[in-house]
Amino acid sequence: MPSHSIDEKFVLDTSAILSRKFDLSSSLFYVTNSILKEIEKGKISRYLEMAESSLNIINPDADSVARVKRAAQKTGDINRLSPTDIDAVALALQIGATLITDDYSMQNVSNVLGIKAISASIKEIGKVIEWVYRCTGCGRIYEENIGSCRICGHALKNYPRKTRKIQGNNEEA
Repeated sequence: MPSHSIDEKFVLDTSAILSRKFDLSSSLFYVTNSILKEIEKGKISRYLEMAESSLNIINPDADSVARVKRAAQKTGDINRLSPTDIDAVALALQIGATLITDDYSMQNVSNVLGIKAISASIKEIGKVIEWVYRCTGCGRIYEENIGSCRICGHALKNYPRKTRKIQGNNEEA
């Protein structure tokens, strides 16, 4: 993990916990109840049980969740994020923490909201993407995924409407 200040807080996504690269006994780490629920079975759950007493478990407030949903709607990531993903980004927003996740959609929304996001084990995103849906047949663009094109009936796929390079991890859109 990169160097950080003593006061810096980190919200761990499920992927960050599964990477086992972080000392969960540190008081710097925060998770939501929904993240813990995703990991309640299997070998990793025993690892998590040992750390649970020192982890900070907080659920985000409704305002933070709403802000994340609005940002995800704007970027087109709303259908790519689970409720748990939204909770994790919202918690990072609410407490002013760095989000640790390997999920590119979570990193994308975080960057739009000015939340520092770093990766647990893969390369971080290099650009912010605004997603729309494009017909695989005629190429018509749709703001929302309606399943199939109204013109020709072909399937719709995610398509980046616009991208911008990230200069720093905390850049506003």
